[in-house]
Amino acid sequence: MLTSRLFKGLCSIGQIAIAAIILGQAPQSSLAFAPSLKIAATPTTATSSAARRHLSQYSPPTFTITEQSSSSLSMSEQNNEPKSSLPVFLDPGTKGGAVVLSIILFVIPIVIYQVATGVFGIDEIDAGRNIGAGFCVITMLVWGGSYIFRVATKDMTYAKQLKDYEDAVIAKRLEELDEDEVQALVEDIEREQF
Repeated sequence: MLTSRLFKGLCSIGQIAIAAIILGQAPQSSLAFAPSLKIAATPTTATSSAARRHLSQYSPPTFTITEQSSSSLSMSEQNNEPKSSLPVFLDPGTKGGAVVLSIILFVIPIVIYQVATGVFGIDEIDAGRNIGAGFCVITMLVWGGSYIFRVATKDMTYAKQLKDYEDAVIAKRLEELDEDEVQALVEDIEREQF
C-alpha cells in the first residue's frame, strides 16, 4: 500500500520533470553551459542584536544571485562550441534528448520482438533471448566504438576543459602584462615565425 503510493508519487514527479525538460521550462542553472552565476548568502536582518542572534540560529538565509566579475576565470563563458541545429528533445547532449533517446532505446527491442514473434512466427522464448543478447552486444559495441573515436579525436570533456583552462590562464596572464612586455612578446613571436 505504502510502496504503491510512493511509486505513484515518484512517477508523477518524473512526468513533471520530463515535461519541464521537453517544454524548455527547466531552470537555467540546470542547463549545461548556462551563464555562470555566483550565489551569495546574506542573512536576514532583525531590529536588535538579541533578535538577530536568535533569528540567525533558526531562520534560513536569503540568497541573492549576482553575476561574476568579468576578470575571473570562468570556462563556461569561454566555451565556443557550435550549437546543435537539432531540437532540444532530439539533441543527445541535452537532458530532453537523453530522455527521448532512452525511450527510443527501450522501445526498439520491444518492436523487434513483436515483429519477430508476430510476423515471422519465431518462438517467443528464443526471440526474447536472442533479441536481448543481440541488443546488449550491439549497444555495447556502438558505445565502445564511440568512446574510442572520441579518445582518438580528443573530443572528451576533460580534454576540452583542460584546453579551455589553459587558454583562460594564458589570457589572464596576458591581461596582467604591461604594454611594453606585450610588444616584446609579439616581436619575439614574429621573429620565430620568419
